[in-house]
Amino acid sequence: MAPFRSRTSGNACWPGVPPPPHPPGDGTAGAGRPVRGDETMTYRTSRVAPLVLLLLLGWSRAAAQGPAAPVGQTPKEAPGDAAGDEGPSAQVENPLGDVPPDDPGMESYSHGNYLLYLVDILWSAAFLAIVVFSGFAATLQEWAGKAGRSPNRRVAIYAVLFALVTFAGGFPLDVYAGFLREKAYGFANQTFAAWLGDRGKRLLVSAIVQAIFFVILYVTIRRLGRRWWVAGSILAVLFVILVMAIYPVFIAPLFNTFEPLKDARLRAEILEMARREGIPADEVYQVDASRQSSHDNAYVAGLLGTQRIVLYDTILEQFTPREIKFVMGHEMGHYVLNHVWKTIAFLAPVLLAGFFLVDRVSRRVIESRPGLGIASLAEPSSQPLIVLVFSVFLFLAGPAIATFSRMQEHQADLFGLEATHDPVAAASSFLKFGRLDLDEYHVHPWIEALLYSHPSLTRRIGTAQEYARGHGATGTSSERSGVRRSDR
Repeated sequence: MAPFRSRTSGNACWPGVPPPPHPPGDGTAGAGRPVRGDETMTYRTSRVAPLVLLLLLGWSRAAAQGPAAPVGQTPKEAPGDAAGDEGPSAQVENPLGDVPPDDPGMESYSHGNYLLYLVDILWSAAFLAIVVFSGFAATLQEWAGKAGRSPNRRVAIYAVLFALVTFAGGFPLDVYAGFLREKAYGFANQTFAAWLGDRGKRLLVSAIVQAIFFVILYVTIRRLGRRWWVAGSILAVLFVILVMAIYPVFIAPLFNTFEPLKDARLRAEILEMARREGIPADEVYQVDASRQSSHDNAYVAGLLGTQRIVLYDTILEQFTPREIKFVMGHEMGHYVLNHVWKTIAFLAPVLLAGFFLVDRVSRRVIESRPGLGIASLAEPSSQPLIVLVFSVFLFLAGPAIATFSRMQEHQADLFGLEATHDPVAAASSFLKFGRLDLDEYHVHPWIEALLYSHPSLTRRIGTAQEYARGHGATGTSSERSGVRRSDR
């Protein structure tokens, strides 16, 4: 399932879709943030499926990571133990009361993310356009041709070269947004060398996945001709499923150490929740996310038998057991409500439309601009053009995708409230995410509609308040909220 929180990212966190293949540390367990391009292993806002597709198509955009607090300061103390358990943070006063105003640090962090998202989008498109229309795409094909003669080998080598080029093109923004800005605001815990090492691992994973994907895609283009886009969309869906399945067991461990949850009592309570909801889980894992960042998160990732329940060590330190159980109830809701497969079903026609557009626009560009050196869509040199057109399409489709994601996140919040009957812990967890990660509570409606994969924190707190009014602040009523098993 997708992580509990989400920020700005092209990496959009879709239920069941793992975060991008790089380390946790730019957290997101529960806020709702705008779509951004580099979510470390956490979940920001637009859900990962589109991000995975961009990864498969060769463009890993730089992260628009935001500062955790005004420059020179460390992150604020969490608003604390509203849920009644002893914890490391100061107590939240009346979590079901009025939502507090945003402080300057929260506004600085969030508004900076919005700006970086825009810069990232514009630079990504501009860089790809430069590669295509300068003739450099054709030059890359010449280099790839020197290393291999067979069509498949040339496509694979081109994909690797293209991954290196796009990595270099986004590197300055990635350094600023993913390291310097996070370090300045007190979130990043890595040295630059360690951060660069993780980025190198991500580049390696991206290059391998892209090479495999493009080889199969170009075989499809050569064999099916103008009908390739139908099979191409099916291929993309299958690759999304594959990445979801292999991420928890093969990719995530490249960046962090996962071990069984050390808190035996909390582990037993989470597994009991899972069994009660029909989730086949026999272990809960904690990950050393603090090695990279102080951001908090939790997620359930995996598919086809590779599901894992994962808690960041940072959330274990800052959140009470009741708050953590609500967070996990939310994540379990994605699983029980079949959000993974519903997301795939939603994306299938979106991808079909996207690949159709790629076919039509790319062919027109190739035919009208022979000087580009791209002989046909079946040539490896068309890769940057395909990625450019598809990226623009995903950007335009972003608001619809984000709306679908927010709907699912709201359903998961309701499920978490049902599973725990604890609106106090729910509201307290949302308040903590805002303060700890400087996610603003009060988001402009247009920003939320266009960029956020999760409802804003104010809306999510409002959901907890509404549940409390109907069931009591302690959630002792036996009645259910809006999401029932019959809705699955």
